[in-house]
Amino acid sequence: MSKAVSVEYRGRIAIITIDNQKQLNALTQDEYYELATYMRDIAQHDEVFITILTGKGRYFSAGANVSISSSQPDDDSDLAKHWLRTFVAGNLNITHAFYTHPKILITALNGPAIGLSAALIAFSDFIYCVPSTFLLTPFSSLGLVSEGNASRAFVQRLGIAKANEALLMSKRITAEELLSVGFVNKIFEECGKGEDEKFLGLVLEEVEERLGEHLIGSSLIQIK
Repeated sequence: MSKAVSVEYRGRIAIITIDNQKQLNALTQDEYYELATYMRDIAQHDEVFITILTGKGRYFSAGANVSISSSQPDDDSDLAKHWLRTFVAGNLNITHAFYTHPKILITALNGPAIGLSAALIAFSDFIYCVPSTFLLTPFSSLGLVSEGNASRAFVQRLGIAKANEALLMSKRITAEELLSVGFVNKIFEECGKGEDEKFLGLVLEEVEERLGEHLIGSSLIQIK
């Protein structure tokens, strides 16, 4: 596993961290695969009831690293097969890992979320963020279709009006807008850009207070 994505187990909580700050936490196809693998591994840990996904640095994730599309097949006639086996399969794999994750999934947005990474977090059960957070899914401006099942998940979590702004207009959705429509549960106003450790600490305090051992873990999973 690469250092760009890592997992730490803390009793009933598993923390997945994206740390590729030089690339603003953009992920390659292989790194999205690793993220999906970690989520499925966590699903097998009976002692874990909560998964927290967060990032290091100023950005949560700048989406897909462009290097995922750098490889080309030797025979141009096999382009469709090549992309089906690589990009499409990878996209389906990470999306499936998110929408089938059995644990309580909490995303802690330490900064902006862009592209596929932004689409995937719509499957979270709770989302916390810092004031500098924004959501940007520029698929239409890049000549792409929406990824990560965003055309469905965004409508459910953002509402049809904001979902259309995000997906069709490629509009940047601010933290305040995300809070107003219920996409995020809370903005931690006391956290500045790059204060990821402080932010994660506050999120863990929130989780302990709201989802601590006073609640029955197995009940949480069954309710979800």
